[in-house]
Amino acid sequence: MGNDEDQGGTGPAVVRCTQRAYLTVAPVEDADGLDFDPAHVTRLVGLEPTRIHRRGEAVGQRVHRSSGWYVDVPQREEYDTELVLRELLDVLDPHAEGLAYARQVLGLRAGVNVVIEMHSGRDGAGDILVTTPRIHLTAETMRRLADLCLWLDCDQYVY
Repeated sequence: MGNDEDQGGTGPAVVRCTQRAYLTVAPVEDADGLDFDPAHVTRLVGLEPTRIHRRGEAVGQRVHRSSGWYVDVPQREEYDTELVLRELLDVLDPHAEGLAYARQVLGLRAGVNVVIEMHSGRDGAGDILVTTPRIHLTAETMRRLADLCLWLDCDQYVY
């Protein structure tokens, strides 16, 4: 029996951890009236975003108050947060000058969000099992974030 599964009376409980990371670019002030053209950010940065949204677009009940520009690392099963971050930084590093220029010219802020999802299960005795990620960043990774003037936010969810 491995760490990720239990063959209890109710069948296997899949216990896993998934992670994804993304760069987010948004107006400096999170207030109505501040906006930017995502296509302009793309031209200045020199990198195609994986997704964008424009001010006023509706997603379900939510209406975006400002535009957004994102570069994503796809969600995957991963326990080491630094690996996910380094993958994103490898995409961003060649565009550091363009990203800094876009932030300056358009009055934008940029940062990295890491989304960690821990999926729990129960063992044969009914106890809850949750695997947790390794959130350890080397000085090199923190320096890379700082060199790009990026903030870091880690959101964790347990299901």
